[in-house]
Amino acid sequence: MSVSDLIPYHYVTTDINHWYVVIKQGRVEKAKEMKQQVEKEFDMMEKNEKVAVYLQLLKLRHEIMLSYLEPDSVKNIDGVYSDLKKTRESMAPESLTNTIEFYYHFFTGMYHFRTRDLVIALTYYREAEKYLDLLDDNANTDKAEFYFKVSEVYYYMKETHFSMNYAQRAYSIFKEQKDAQGHLTYGKEMVQCQFVIFGNWLDKMCYDDALKTAKKALNDALKIGEQHLIGSAHFNVGLCYNNLEELDNAEKHFQIVYEIHRDRKHIYESKAIFNLAYVKAKKNDLKAALELYQEGQKVAARHNNQEVTEKLKLVKGLYLSFDLQTLREVFKFFKDKNLYGDMEEYAVAVADFLTNKEDRHDAVDFYQMAIEARKQIQRGKHLNEKM
Repeated sequence: MSVSDLIPYHYVTTDINHWYVVIKQGRVEKAKEMKQQVEKEFDMMEKNEKVAVYLQLLKLRHEIMLSYLEPDSVKNIDGVYSDLKKTRESMAPESLTNTIEFYYHFFTGMYHFRTRDLVIALTYYREAEKYLDLLDDNANTDKAEFYFKVSEVYYYMKETHFSMNYAQRAYSIFKEQKDAQGHLTYGKEMVQCQFVIFGNWLDKMCYDDALKTAKKALNDALKIGEQHLIGSAHFNVGLCYNNLEELDNAEKHFQIVYEIHRDRKHIYESKAIFNLAYVKAKKNDLKAALELYQEGQKVAARHNNQEVTEKLKLVKGLYLSFDLQTLREVFKFFKDKNLYGDMEEYAVAVADFLTNKEDRHDAVDFYQMAIEARKQIQRGKHLNEKM
């Protein structure tokens, strides 16, 4: 191919930008189509180092999208990340633009968040934030997506005020985005922000605000009509009812969630089955809880979801076989993964269960675990670890 036959790199960059928009919108089939088109164009493009790394960045972001929306199609996300990291490390410092550095740290944070390596994810997000105000003026939706992703990490770390603040900032930006007819263009993202805000209300034990936010998000999700979003909305309503100890209502919503994700074989199927098994066990429906536990182990293994695999042991160790050693293994996992929010919540639940069984000696151990988790959250030491 002669030089004159090569495609100018700015044409390919335009298509890469369009591909990114489709990825952010979660349009899986269109994103796959755009990926093939861009890769074909790149092979016929004039050489440009910045476009090459931009393409690798979008390949990673594409795989991250698929890991949530179509997990069974993800084959080599670790290899994609490894290739990107090597490319960036080989680039001359002057080639590392603010945009490349922002996307690299942002997407790497997302890559680690998906495996719940929260400290590493947050460390990369903090690096990305340094470049946020250096982006182009038309990067508002990038900023909104970034704020939302940071709010998710802080939510899982139970840093409630930080999480709420970032989620509300993201929601405000998404709310301003409208098409020529005045219709919202980021309605799905607004619902996802409401999910995080709901979770923080729940952590603050403001149950009226939590339930109100969860039901509004469910209504908005139903209007959008996307099954994944509807399933997540039902899940949050179920969580709220579970915390209110309205177990029948909680079971009803978790059952809907399980059916939605089971039919789609989505990664959240494992998360749904754990919560349904947990509620069934709390209601003393142990036969159903056992069946869900057994099925949940298979589902979690299929999705390579270690977090749910460990959480299912709570159902087994607390209700099905009463095995304190199994329970302690779960809490070791929580501690190793810095999942102090889960550690605190479930340690209190186990301690209360043991207290009701008049096993006060072991109950004290789990109350102490809850106290340790709360101290770690308040001190924020887990946020200061290095990559």
